[in-house]
Amino acid sequence: MKLQHIILGMVMAAGCLTACDEVDADKRFIGPVVPEARKNVLIEDFTGQKCVNCPSAADMAASLQQLYGAEHVVAVSIHGGSLSRDEATDKFGLANATSKAYNEHWGVSQWPSGMIDRTGGLQGPDKWAAAVLTRIIQQPAAELNIANIAYDAASKTLNLDVSVTANESVTGRLQVWLTESGVVQQQYMPDGTKNNQYVHNHVLRASVNDPYGDPLTLAANATDTKHYTYTLPDVSALKGNKTPWNTQNMSVVVFFYNDQQGVMQVIDHKLQ
Repeated sequence: MKLQHIILGMVMAAGCLTACDEVDADKRFIGPVVPEARKNVLIEDFTGQKCVNCPSAADMAASLQQLYGAEHVVAVSIHGGSLSRDEATDKFGLANATSKAYNEHWGVSQWPSGMIDRTGGLQGPDKWAAAVLTRIIQQPAAELNIANIAYDAASKTLNLDVSVTANESVTGRLQVWLTESGVVQQQYMPDGTKNNQYVHNHVLRASVNDPYGDPLTLAANATDTKHYTYTLPDVSALKGNKTPWNTQNMSVVVFFYNDQQGVMQVIDHKLQ
């Protein structure tokens, strides 16, 4: 992929800038060197179904996931703003009250835009590769774990335990989201056409807890565990909405963040 070649080139350039040791010519490795991921990185992709440039942003996120591993680059597509379609008024819409509120909260006025680990503010997709590289090589201030996850289809109820272990003294907010991939729905494409079979991935469906997370303070090496219960809504009641949730394609995204350090760690776990 041309896009992936560009990303690899950026990684190589960054490696050249940070290399200090002299190495004999016959011992040099010539080729793209992808740095080891020390922490996972969150890409919040602010997008819309009527945004012709947004598919390219989704491709950028996918390429970064392919480069570093999807477990290390967690992407979430947050539909909202004037180029989105609302699930409450549009039977094909993917924007919901929570995702629209995030667009407003972060002051998104151009789509696509993104935040990488909630540091550096809103950035265009051309800046994402460098921002991910900067964050992925850092030591995480905390570790996360999801346990006892169980979904009851009859009651549409999700139960899970989320643990935070601090690597240093930390204060932040713990956020739990539900996302869905493989959503086949309409999307405007770069050439202006409408693709009715476009596959939307990592769509933000809901926040399991407070939309801005639960406050948590931990001493170094301490662990705290939170239990969450969430009942999935019946979106088919929304004006004949034709984007029903498929729990087989859903994931739980958990991250711990604060305003100073950004996202200290993030993980993605399949719902089922």
